[in-house]
Amino acid sequence: MLLGLFLLLFFILIVAPFQVEVELTMEGQDVQPVLRLGLAGMFLAIPKHLMGSMAQKVRERNLQNPKQALRSLQLGLRLMDSFLQTVELFHLQAIIGIGDPLLSALGCGGFWSILGPFFAGLSASNRLKTVPKVTVRPDYEKVRLGLYLHCIFQFRLGQIIINELRRAAVALRARTTG
Repeated sequence: MLLGLFLLLFFILIVAPFQVEVELTMEGQDVQPVLRLGLAGMFLAIPKHLMGSMAQKVRERNLQNPKQALRSLQLGLRLMDSFLQTVELFHLQAIIGIGDPLLSALGCGGFWSILGPFFAGLSASNRLKTVPKVTVRPDYEKVRLGLYLHCIFQFRLGQIIINELRRAAVALRARTTG
């Protein structure tokens, strides 16, 4: 009986879609993250003191040179690729001001050059369920970085496990044949 209950719970955790809702508001140095985890339409907010602890750990990361930063970015993209399976909602509003009108416009264009390939990859892999709403505005008057991000994405633990087993098998095959 207990084994049956355990197997049922394990099966539900493997096939049930989990959702993560991220809401991030940033104005200058003031960052206010909100993270909610959901299962079966019910969301549980992560307490603010835990979010503060995670933010501190991120700030403490030792990124002394561009090579370390690139390695961290590659790891983050790889994790996102295996973790993020469906994007239910994506809203982004950014205000970028560098103090000079030309530089502010170039900063906005540079930000779009990062967002374009990101959304192209999500769209090509059919992960976007709704059209993302993205606004990037320059602030020509002052130095400013304002950001509001609200996204909800979905994943299944079973699919993540299968993807990682495939990657491990490919890596093992490459080592043994190469």
